[in-house]
Amino acid sequence: MNLKHIKPFIAILYLVLASCSEKHNDLANISNTLWYNEPATEWLEALPLGNGHLGAMVFGGIKEEKLYLNEESLWAGIPEDPYPENVGGHYKRFQQLNLEGNYDEAFDYAMKNLAVSPTAYRSYEPLGKLFLTFGHDSPPEAYTRRLDLETGIFTVEYIIDGKRFRRESFISADYDVLVYRFESLDGERLSSQIDFQREKDVTVEIVGNQIIEVTGQIFDDPEGFDDNRGGSGEGGYHMKFSSHTGILQNNGETLTSGNRLNIENSTSFTLIASAATDYSIEKMHFDRSIDSKKNSMATLQAALKVPYDQIRAQHIVEHSGIFNRVELEIQTVSPDSLSTGERLERLAEGAEDVGLEQLFFQYGRYLMMSSGMRRSILPASLQGIWSHKMWAPWESDFHLNINLQMNYWPVEVCNLTEAALPLSKFMQGLAKRGKVPAQKYIGSDGWMAHHATNPFGRVTPKGSYQQSQVANGYCFPLGGAWMSLTLWRHYEFTKDEKYLRESVYPLIAGASKFILDFLQENEKGELVTAPSYSPENSYINPATGKPQLNTVASTMDMQIIRSVFEACLEAEKVLGTNELSDRISAAMKRLPVTKVGSNGTIQEWYEDYEEVDKGHRHISHLFGLYPSSEISPETPVLFEAAEKTIERRLAEGGGQTGWSRAWIVNFYARLGNGEQAHEHLEGLIGEQLSPNFFDLHPPGIFQIDGNFGGTAGVAEMLIQSHVPGKIYLLPALPEAWKTGKVKGLKARGNFVVDMEWKNGAVTKVNIYSPIGGEVTLIAGDRSKRISLAQQETKSVKFN
Repeated sequence: MNLKHIKPFIAILYLVLASCSEKHNDLANISNTLWYNEPATEWLEALPLGNGHLGAMVFGGIKEEKLYLNEESLWAGIPEDPYPENVGGHYKRFQQLNLEGNYDEAFDYAMKNLAVSPTAYRSYEPLGKLFLTFGHDSPPEAYTRRLDLETGIFTVEYIIDGKRFRRESFISADYDVLVYRFESLDGERLSSQIDFQREKDVTVEIVGNQIIEVTGQIFDDPEGFDDNRGGSGEGGYHMKFSSHTGILQNNGETLTSGNRLNIENSTSFTLIASAATDYSIEKMHFDRSIDSKKNSMATLQAALKVPYDQIRAQHIVEHSGIFNRVELEIQTVSPDSLSTGERLERLAEGAEDVGLEQLFFQYGRYLMMSSGMRRSILPASLQGIWSHKMWAPWESDFHLNINLQMNYWPVEVCNLTEAALPLSKFMQGLAKRGKVPAQKYIGSDGWMAHHATNPFGRVTPKGSYQQSQVANGYCFPLGGAWMSLTLWRHYEFTKDEKYLRESVYPLIAGASKFILDFLQENEKGELVTAPSYSPENSYINPATGKPQLNTVASTMDMQIIRSVFEACLEAEKVLGTNELSDRISAAMKRLPVTKVGSNGTIQEWYEDYEEVDKGHRHISHLFGLYPSSEISPETPVLFEAAEKTIERRLAEGGGQTGWSRAWIVNFYARLGNGEQAHEHLEGLIGEQLSPNFFDLHPPGIFQIDGNFGGTAGVAEMLIQSHVPGKIYLLPALPEAWKTGKVKGLKARGNFVVDMEWKNGAVTKVNIYSPIGGEVTLIAGDRSKRISLAQQETKSVKFN
């Protein structure tokens, strides 16, 4: 073998040995790493970074690196809540027609008198793209790119002509900046070019000979593209924004070329990028007193004063300190020598890969850390924080008929409780705005929000066109009430009475007031919702033989109302008040109960209608099974019917979206069926993820709720605490997970649980509480009552 052939082999060996010595913990933490042996060629292959405020998708290209950037609040449009003339009178008539069962007439009436433009709003927008070109003339001899979930650092390593190169990138929560580092490990000097691009609404220039300054203001062209047939709102010049990219360290020469920065003959350099808008969460509007350019520049300059090693070290401490709260280790043989992409392909072909399931679980936690907490001022949206289209699918908004709720299912149990805080502030603003439609529609002092909203706090019905505005908007006024239960769950897990008093109770009470005023008495003396619908599913109207969406008293409506009422009753009991308890208690006795239909499944509507789509992605009538707990082994008839409901949906082709499949995982976990929960987890990962592990909604559209819902499902298989005073350990453990351990899962009552199990049985539990309390641990047919003082940990062994 001549030297020409030996050289690449030596180079590869050198890279491997160097990587092992410099990253000695990689193999130990490989279950928390996504890695690939080629660069991303499209957005759904790139890997995400974020700190809640800034987001980036990094491709890992060799000659050209691409970073697609996002800033969480960068939205087109303005606050708009349109109301038709005489909305109160028309809404009352709409209610009455539904209450009388004249559903077809009611829908037509609403179309004529309640549908109003703009039916929708404009979209979340990307910040822009940062391009880096490198003066490489030869292809690489070895290449890896990886995202370490534990450190939050994206790394590319490769060899060209025997010379090793490394690039690292991360988004610091401490300094609120994107950090990008290039190193030539063997001293090979290289020239690079840095370029910022956005297709519209920006001016790009070089300031101070070393900073790329981007100044922008969104122009919503009144004559331009509008993705919504019912209109997306007023055009004009709207939100202002800015971004700055500077060089922290460079041992070469920095030059400028037009609006680009050139780095000449360098063996290492570090870029820092910042961004800001003039959005105000307090106003739920942009605020011209906020100087986005000044704020972005100040953030950049503060970070430029800190050495790279210090920023990196602080980032790892901050990021890993949150991530490492939860550890999951299932005893298995995983094909860790294969790239993540190869493992996904194997799973799709039917191979088992429990290690990939652990990675998926932790990836969901990572995505929430990166898009819904730390520097966040807004909740994680339909796409978290990552979007590359100027008009995102579904505007990348906050859907309130399951999607935003599902985003937050894993937050408490997976020890990311701080994520509830930006959500709480957003919901407080939404509730304040929601007082207006509640008053205008029915004269209520409560608050309401419909099935979708945006950072400007839209609370009136939204739809891409008028039919959707009526069917999905006007017919689901309980979206806000459902979301208030997410804040209630934060209280259940933390038992923070200050938070209950100041944040939760005002929302729960306001939602309850609206519901009490909204409920109508039917001919049987029951209190029902009118209008109502079962999210996005149609039934056959017996009077017309045609598909219909609007009705009264859908099963989900009644289940949501019972959950909200129960939370309000408990909140008033804890807080020692009785503002609404008497009215709620009286109303609850008159609510229709959850029924079993003629086919043995949970009835989806008040009447036993035939579904139009028997395999519909929404399974809303099982809200009472999960995330609520109305349906349980304590209600055996409903419990059995719930299982039949899922089986029927699946037999008819259900679970076809990632988020729907994730919901099914949680359903089966609540049913205690670990094998079925595991089967659908495998299906979600193997069939409904993109190469970078993003959840997909057909046809191949990123929608993050399936990631979060799937992570919640894994946790629900391991621990459940929805029954007051009880923690169920391994309630739905599949055979594939028969031996393992988990650390840091949380339970209601503010308990933190570590446990180990062998051959499907719990062997050891450590339970800790910062506030103290009593709880019963249940592991199969064994149980133990535990009493803890404040900040006490107890170890419990199960024989």
